[in-house]
Amino acid sequence: MTERIGRGIFSDTEYRRDPRFPELPLAGFGFLTNFVWEILQVPWFTGMAEASHGSEIGLCIRATGGDIRILLASFWLSSIICGHRQWLLKGEQKPAGILIITALVVTIILEWLATDPLERWAYTDSMPMIPLLGVGLAPLLQWLLLPPLIMWLTRRHMLSHNAFRSYGSGEPPRNIGGQTR
Repeated sequence: MTERIGRGIFSDTEYRRDPRFPELPLAGFGFLTNFVWEILQVPWFTGMAEASHGSEIGLCIRATGGDIRILLASFWLSSIICGHRQWLLKGEQKPAGILIITALVVTIILEWLATDPLERWAYTDSMPMIPLLGVGLAPLLQWLLLPPLIMWLTRRHMLSHNAFRSYGSGEPPRNIGGQTR
């Protein structure tokens, strides 16, 4: 028996082995990488270098939470446009590009709002600025460099998870995204 899911056709067995929540490893790897990024960019935000260690960590955790919301919202938009949530597993490039572009646009808007009209935070003089956008370079680089890494880590995790489940079931390896495992 086959079942239509999004644009792909999977057998019932194949569908059951696919991770049902790609958002979980995406958010996990997203948290780890974005938290490190937030810590590394502390010197480019006013007041952060002088803040206590505890308050600095707390602010970075909150900022990372916002990053995860941007990442997941961008993933869901990509999934809606692609027609299914398994595009990461299949290695599809178009939704990956949509994710990055969406995250960049959201970041530009939020950074501009936070630094200009809302004055929630400010950059130090050492922060390289994007003149036409009025936002710092570091937040934009974050969404150009980290999503490809996060998506790669997530895909590798999902593929290894599927391979491990196939191995334990005694079934032959499957071909997903052009890779036989």
